[in-house]
Amino acid sequence: MFDLFRSRERSVRILLGALLVLVAASMLVYLIPGGPGGTSGGNDNVIATVGGDAITAQDLQRAVQRITRGQANLPRAVLAMYVPSLVDQLIEEKAMAYKARQVGLRVSDQELGDAIQTEFSSQLGGKFDMNIYKAVLAEQGMTAPDYENTRREAMLAMRLESLEMQSLVVSDEDAKAEYQRKNLKIGLEYLAFEDKAFESKVKKDPAALKAYFDKNRSLFRTLEKRDFNLIVGTTADFVSKANISDDQLRKQYQDEIDSYRVPERVKVRHILIKTQGKPKDEAPKLKAKAEGILDQLKHGADFADLAKKDSEDPGSGSKGGELGWIVRGQTVPAFEKSAFSLKPGELSGIIETEYGYHIIQVEEKQPGHTQSFEEVRPQLLASAQKEAGTQDLQKAMSAAHAEIQRNPSQADEIAKKYNVRIFKLSGFKSGDVLPEVGTNPEVLNAVNSTAKGAVSKVVDLENQGKSAFAVVTNIVAAHNADYADVQKDVEQRYVTMEASRLAHEAADAAAQRARKGESLESIAKSYGLTVKTAAPFTISGAAEGIGSASLFSNAFKGKAGDIVGPVVAQSGQFVCKVSDRIPADMSQYAKNRDDIVQQLMSQKQSIDAPLFRESVVDDLKHRGKIKVNQPNIDRIISSYQS
Repeated sequence: MFDLFRSRERSVRILLGALLVLVAASMLVYLIPGGPGGTSGGNDNVIATVGGDAITAQDLQRAVQRITRGQANLPRAVLAMYVPSLVDQLIEEKAMAYKARQVGLRVSDQELGDAIQTEFSSQLGGKFDMNIYKAVLAEQGMTAPDYENTRREAMLAMRLESLEMQSLVVSDEDAKAEYQRKNLKIGLEYLAFEDKAFESKVKKDPAALKAYFDKNRSLFRTLEKRDFNLIVGTTADFVSKANISDDQLRKQYQDEIDSYRVPERVKVRHILIKTQGKPKDEAPKLKAKAEGILDQLKHGADFADLAKKDSEDPGSGSKGGELGWIVRGQTVPAFEKSAFSLKPGELSGIIETEYGYHIIQVEEKQPGHTQSFEEVRPQLLASAQKEAGTQDLQKAMSAAHAEIQRNPSQADEIAKKYNVRIFKLSGFKSGDVLPEVGTNPEVLNAVNSTAKGAVSKVVDLENQGKSAFAVVTNIVAAHNADYADVQKDVEQRYVTMEASRLAHEAADAAAQRARKGESLESIAKSYGLTVKTAAPFTISGAAEGIGSASLFSNAFKGKAGDIVGPVVAQSGQFVCKVSDRIPADMSQYAKNRDDIVQQLMSQKQSIDAPLFRESVVDDLKHRGKIKVNQPNIDRIISSYQS
């Protein structure tokens, strides 16, 4: 199905990285139809079947590779722990796709092709290469049909889930309750038992300090320190020097001309009055609302303003109804027919789809055409320069690495010769930041695994457009510190710990006195403190002088006069009294209702989505459509444990 794509990029390694992300990716496009047990037979390769479609040991192995990528040293026994949950995920993915097909959802070849091309191209500066695509899949042990089937099923599953999510409803009662919860305010009176105030009360007994050191020696261990020269090269330093002729670009353009064919497309915006998920008897009223909006548009009302005000499409409503460019096959038939029949600037009538009533306006139309060389020359040039710069950087770093291995004392001159940078680092330890490359784990691992006097391997940081290696000149091994060397640090840590303990004891005693009815003023006097106040704040706000409102979740459920605490915050312990309890201003509810409903809907979706997927799996298991080959799964787990 991908024969329509032609070569547009030669950087296999970049695309390999892209695929590793895309294999697990999925896509959701609003307006596409549908929106978003037992034991199997004796086949040793099959771990489960869903509706007769097999999940194989190879599928499981690829899933293991995806979640462990970048963790090469992960023990195999740990991998065994992942297997059951990965099997459940694979079953769930196929179950969702199976259910989607049962209810009539489909993903066309055109939609699948567009999705994969878009996703791959986004990783490669808008370019796609069919040969690299197949080569990278082969590297992962997959054929193009394997991968395309996986993506199709992911898209089907997403559409089914989207369809379910669109059926969720937030009642006005729920919205009001949430508005009241979020806008209730409480005020506080409080006593602050700050840790620092108790530091002077800590007894610095030498025996206690030494005992603390002996008990906590690991806190005072001196880390390994390394001295090394870090050599860093950047693609940007080589890109500007890349000499690319127009003849090269024209040849590439001709070789890839099929990739620059743009299908007929229209740029549209719409207003949607939803019927999906609403009672059928409301349809006439909803249609009348749509007709009223259309009448306003015909009499000169601003389309974007009405879309922001009335459209119920969460994806485009806030953007004035803008959907951007669409091509044939991307939207539901009724929507597509109207969109492609309108002239630029023309309004549709009321278009009914399974989502509701649409009003469409076409902003621009573009016939199918092939982009000219001049149109695509800037991106061809940028891509060619980047590719040449990357290759030149690799050659320079490889040559510099080889020469420095032979003559490490000449590192400065060699780095200058090959137009790369050199940084001299002394006493570098865990947690420090490398110049140019930050805390990149690959570079740090290379540095830390290289012996004194040796040169590390070259690490390519393609996502940063850089390469780096190091020449290690000295290593001071990690060791336990002597008490005499860290005595000041021991004392500081001990005092901090004891001050916190004393503050907590005092705050706890004060809270007990307050709960027995003693006033905060009286308690404050006995500790030499003053009663402070925090202005009223909401559950999403903060108590001035103390910290986040989340520390006071119980206080929002109580009543004025309640004692709260001790509350442990960054600076110490706090004993609080609820002084004010101010209900939400319901006169502002109507203005904020839509935002509240949207927030509640997102919360419902995050809760309902996994429950829905679980219910699909449970239903198919109950109907005998899912069969699990537990002996094969146990065998795979055992292979990781052995």
